[in-house]
Amino acid sequence: MAVTTMSELIGLALKGQKEAFEQLYNETVNEVYRTLYYLSGSHTDAEDIAQNVYLELYRNLDKYDHSRSLQGWLYGITIRQLHAHRRKKWKEYRNEQKQRKLQTAPLPANNHVSFAGDTQGDFVMEELHDLPEKLKEVLVLRYINDLPQQEIANVLSIPIGTVKSRLNQALVRMREKLGDKSI
Repeated sequence: MAVTTMSELIGLALKGQKEAFEQLYNETVNEVYRTLYYLSGSHTDAEDIAQNVYLELYRNLDKYDHSRSLQGWLYGITIRQLHAHRRKKWKEYRNEQKQRKLQTAPLPANNHVSFAGDTQGDFVMEELHDLPEKLKEVLVLRYINDLPQQEIANVLSIPIGTVKSRLNQALVRMREKLGDKSI
């Protein structure tokens, strides 16, 4: 298939060409997965959420505004699915807590997520995951996914000034935690 733009792929996918959606998936899945992994810290969660991202994308292809960036639209879906996943996990956690209280069993120990890779990378990932979600989101979208600040504002539905402020706060906190002024 010799399709050059994402808009063309969406158009073909809307016409029922499965290969077009498959190509769209193949060209974007690594960015989506990477974003989800950096924001969730879990390979399993990133895979689960990515599946939901592409289900929502497929179901809503007809709602895509071709005058806007597909990347921004896709990251918007990604962030919404991440938030939905966290809400679901939080509800599950709260329900488990209630059940344990009813059974008068002690609460579980802190479940610490370990990351694969080198120890310095693990340290950076741990520090990244200690940031508040709002700061972590803008940091990952800007420096991992190279989105411009305006695109981040559109994806998160916040003013550009808020993006700049959150980026600054995130960088200051990471510098403090890592003791590195080069960040």
